[in-house]
Amino acid sequence: MGKPRTTFLSQEEIEAIHNASLHVLEKTGIKVVSEIALNILNKGGVKVDYGTSRATIPRQLVEEALKMAPKTITYGARNLKYDFVLNKQEPHFCADGDPPFILDWETGQRRYSTAEDIAKCAVIADYLDHVRVVWRMLTATDVPATMQNIVGLYTSLSNTEKHCEQGMLDAKQARYAIEIATAIVGDSKRLRERPIISAIQCPFSPLMYDKGITEGAIELGRAGIPVVLYPLPLSGATGPATPAGTMVIANADVLGGLVIQELTRPGAPVVYCAGAGIVNFHTGDQSESPEDPLMHMGLGQLARYYGLPDEREVFYGASKLLSRQSRHHTVEAMLTQISTETVPDIVLGLGGLGGTTSPEAMVIDNEIVDYALRFAQGIEVSEDTLALDVIDKVGPGGHFLGEKHTLKHFRERWMPRLDVDSLETWEKEGIKSLGELAHEKVKEILATHKPTPLPEDVDREIFCILQKATEKP
Repeated sequence: MGKPRTTFLSQEEIEAIHNASLHVLEKTGIKVVSEIALNILNKGGVKVDYGTSRATIPRQLVEEALKMAPKTITYGARNLKYDFVLNKQEPHFCADGDPPFILDWETGQRRYSTAEDIAKCAVIADYLDHVRVVWRMLTATDVPATMQNIVGLYTSLSNTEKHCEQGMLDAKQARYAIEIATAIVGDSKRLRERPIISAIQCPFSPLMYDKGITEGAIELGRAGIPVVLYPLPLSGATGPATPAGTMVIANADVLGGLVIQELTRPGAPVVYCAGAGIVNFHTGDQSESPEDPLMHMGLGQLARYYGLPDEREVFYGASKLLSRQSRHHTVEAMLTQISTETVPDIVLGLGGLGGTTSPEAMVIDNEIVDYALRFAQGIEVSEDTLALDVIDKVGPGGHFLGEKHTLKHFRERWMPRLDVDSLETWEKEGIKSLGELAHEKVKEILATHKPTPLPEDVDREIFCILQKATEKP
């Protein structure tokens, strides 16, 4: 079957970035603001300067860590049917939005989100057929800051039967998250075999590892929870002004975190997350640019070079409004990334809209995924699909509507499920914008879709965990 495939960096270029990253780790070193992590590194053979919190990692230790890291990872879920494996064979899509803001369900105005918003977004993500991972899409700003992560995780797990992903800001939060997940699956052994949660942990580019986030990652690794190392250097600010130099920083950030995780527990599951951006020199913010997907594709190739599972942002765009045009760049980005030779294991970005989470955007993005997956299938060329017998039968000036061959194959044609592809139909149905159509679908999902709730005894156990976290944050 003919499938669209593109290549990007050459093998020599990949190895050049790899070797440059090893040079940075060995010569420049990393700053680790955690005595626990420094002790782990020191015990593992890394040269540590406790006075400056600097660690220089020999090349061979990085290579050993790469050998120890699992090359496939099982992602479990509350419902077994949603389990899947990161094995570099197919993409799995993550609804993650852009917290802490949401476009209000009724007014369409941007506001801070609440725990109820998290619950509703989780229900929508649970319904959407292409979503396999639910990142805590919003922030529960209606609870104390010290409880927002834990409440967000519990709320997500309560309202979806799919795998949940979230960041943990310190070791205590990580331990509470592990307790909650263990209560749901039954025991720590089951959690290790099929973890129902994973955690995004972000090194502080360039080359710095925060105390809380690093120690949280250590706790999670010990429990067998997949840790997604997600650096975000900005070219020209926290990375060199060149995309290649920024990729060196991003790659070194991941490899440094990988060494910490594997020295903590050999075989700890780690996911390589390709994150990088370009700074807008006028505002200091991240700028949407063509270099973004180029760097992400290149970093994705590095993940494949190492054999590590990878997670990658694909849904780009700075538009603040929902429209057919606003999702145009998303379609382009999806088609570009999904047709590369290094298709990501997990694709990030469903539900984000210019710094805000939009439930409607999540619904639209799910439709875009459906389109892109069909594109990635390519075209089958065979005796049957060439259809010579049918062409001969119909002949010049005929039509194929009544042929058995058409009846056999017509359902293979991709059809929109949310939008309409006919001007006449669109006018007949009220000339609704794409955002209005998506909003109607959101209302339908929330009115009719009911994920299986947590068992009452499990809910009571988690309530006690939350109480403990409230008393001892």
